[in-house]
Amino acid sequence: MTFLDALPQDWTRSELRELRDLFVMAYRRPTVAEQVADQAGIVAGTFPNYADMRTTWTELIRVMGDQGRLRPLVEAAAKDPAAAAYRLRFAEMLSEDPPIAAPQPGAGADDWWRGDDSEPVVAARVFPERLMERRTRLLPIQLAEAVVAAARSVAKLSLTFGSHPAHGTGFLIAGDALLTNHHNVVHEEFGPVTSVVAEFDHQLGFGGKALVRRCVIASVVGDAAHDWAVLKLETPVEREPLPLGTQFEVAVDDTVVIVQHPGGGFKQFALEPLAIRLVEADRIQYLADTQQGSSGSPVFNTRMEVIALHHAEAEATVVVEGAPTVVWRNQGINISRVTKALTDRDIGFTANE
Repeated sequence: MTFLDALPQDWTRSELRELRDLFVMAYRRPTVAEQVADQAGIVAGTFPNYADMRTTWTELIRVMGDQGRLRPLVEAAAKDPAAAAYRLRFAEMLSEDPPIAAPQPGAGADDWWRGDDSEPVVAARVFPERLMERRTRLLPIQLAEAVVAAARSVAKLSLTFGSHPAHGTGFLIAGDALLTNHHNVVHEEFGPVTSVVAEFDHQLGFGGKALVRRCVIASVVGDAAHDWAVLKLETPVEREPLPLGTQFEVAVDDTVVIVQHPGGGFKQFALEPLAIRLVEADRIQYLADTQQGSSGSPVFNTRMEVIALHHAEAEATVVVEGAPTVVWRNQGINISRVTKALTDRDIGFTANE
């Protein structure tokens, strides 16, 4: 019996929460969610309808579990061409011990977020403007080219802690070194990582021979307090390291780009206008689309310069134009904090000079 079959459902388990997030990403509209539930044999008239898809999928997983149809629901998603970007992850969820993201720092604590959108006046301005900018904002085509180029140096990390699989994201800072989060390589329950494989071309529609490298576990160096770690590759790769840092000011309302492996799935990116809400020496807080598994991703400005190391997110509800709206709040380690630590420890990296 796996978590798909266990009743009552235990939502303290990461597997259930990550499965819910996969469904949210793969099926973003109620009509398609209802179609896949029908394929799995949901009892007529029991599909839950809520204002947002996150709540809808949470309740649908509970409904399908109570009806003994959760496993068929995941099986249907794993075979669905419409969910191509996540079919592999759904298939992994059917296994006895599916890979899940390493636990993040406690970003859900009441006092972790200091971004200015906590103020109702700011929230009332920022969130409607973000929706409008997503519709009208024009960006130079060179940015798209730069995102594609930078994405070649970002890798999905397949992690193993003894017999327990997990996943995360990392990126090249030298020809033989990856930067990621410390919490990706030291599990709060299972201890230090025992195996890491970096997959640089884990993306939908990729053709050709994928670039894959194992990491040297004995070489792991990191800092738990600032949540960074460097992994050495067994052999170097011929891809450009991502230069760290910027000569320009990082400011509130700046746009960010995040190249990531959300939910352990294929490589994707988020481009978020009016994203940054707080800049401090140790951290940058921003509003963006990320998921479990995005930890360790590079956060770029629109010049595609790495300004932060993404490491945590939490869900929040804010009031926008009189209605409650679910948003994601994110935090990254200010890359200047990381580069200082790398320099102090004489760890080689490519600097943006």
